Amino acid sequence: MRLIDTHVHYFWWDRKRSEGFLEALREKADEIGIQRIALLGTPGPRGHEQLQLAVDTYPDLIMGMGWLRLDEDPPSLIDEFADRGFHGIKTLGPSKNYDDEAYFRHYEKAQARGLRILFHTGILGGPVDYLAGGSEDAWKAPPTGEEEEKLVTKLSREARGRRYGFSSARMQPIYLDTIAFHFPEMFIIGAHLGWPDYRTASAIARWRPRLFFDVSGGDVVRRHIIEGGYIMNEIRPEKLVYGSDCDLDRMKRDVEEWKRAFTEMGLTAEQQDLIFYKNAARMFGIES
Repeated sequence: MRLIDTHVHYFWWDRKRSEGFLEALREKADEIGIQRIALLGTPGPRGHEQLQLAVDTYPDLIMGMGWLRLDEDPPSLIDEFADRGFHGIKTLGPSKNYDDEAYFRHYEKAQARGLRILFHTGILGGPVDYLAGGSEDAWKAPPTGEEEEKLVTKLSREARGRRYGFSSARMQPIYLDTIAFHFPEMFIIGAHLGWPDYRTASAIARWRPRLFFDVSGGDVVRRHIIEGGYIMNEIRPEKLVYGSDCDLDRMKRDVEEWKRAFTEMGLTAEQQDLIFYKNAARMFGIES
């Protein structure tokens, strides 16, 4: 089985372990059989330089996705990404809806330079998971008492540094419909199949030629997609791509779980190949 992973964060899960991350990623890709990885950078000049290093170190594996802050970064940064040889852009956290005309100058530039954009869509996770509780990773377990006070204080400090309007409400999948209408030549990926607005995500992907969604999001998104019966009923394999969006230790299991799920859904080998490889290969200009 051939694989392209369209959603891997650079240092995202444990920045303290950034030393040796690229080498570990290369080893994990070889173990799993991942041919190419769309590696998402981090904001700011240092993040762009780190991503450049990754692309230069493993050009046969890494496809750079520069991090674009729609409210802060000028369209000229997209020129820089293209000149660096990055393949695309990652964005989240705007203060206005994704389809606000204030951002059209960014999308115009991305389309003109042939860069793809990966949008976070749906609910944005946080430092605590009040549904999973203690069964989640220890760092996401709900705090109590003094620890809860520290968390709220930390979140309040972060909120003061954000532009007014920051919210998951700005990142719903329906806004990609506007962008796909106005920039039909540009390849667009919505992350997490719009979690939890899967039907809207599926419906707009059905009608927009270069709008795709990835299936990243771990056990929760996978369970929703399986139980909801969305694939084939609401969205076909032709409009989906694979993304792990997890730490390196979980990547192999994530691939195996999706492979098992697709098989149990009755997807043929050819249909699975579309999701795991062929759609992304077309999108990123890789010979398949």
